[in-house]
Amino acid sequence: MIKNIFKKNQGYFLMDVLVVSGIIVLLASVSIPFLKKYQPNLKLNAAARDLTTDLRYAQQLTVTEQVAHSVAFDLNNDSYQILKLGDPNTIIKEVSLDSDVNFQQIAGLSDNQAIFNFYGGVSESGEVTLVNTNNKTAVINVKPSGYIQLEQ
Repeated sequence: MIKNIFKKNQGYFLMDVLVVSGIIVLLASVSIPFLKKYQPNLKLNAAARDLTTDLRYAQQLTVTEQVAHSVAFDLNNDSYQILKLGDPNTIIKEVSLDSDVNFQQIAGLSDNQAIFNFYGGVSESGEVTLVNTNNKTAVINVKPSGYIQLEQ
């Protein structure tokens, strides 16, 4: 009697595996193009958060060490450096943006540089705008008081 039950169910396992595999393939074929389209937006958000963090890091180093620090932007190479200002300047950190993210513009900062004073403020307020391959932008505002705000 038990052998008859197993004989009737033979072949269902293979059918179940094929149906589940087909569902997985269908879901993957629908979701992968969406994820590829959304990936540049994720990279833009990450780059904007990292830049905001690095600006705050340079600010904190200036206040802590009582030595001016700056963040210098290189628009041609889509990169920036955190510098300890002195004679000579010392590079604390260098960052290159992802290939999907570029600097769109830097407004209000002389020589494309945010220079922090001993109180944590900046010599000039400005705006750093990042853009990705989907033309989505993220703006980082640097206020004279040293307040750094990310707008997405």
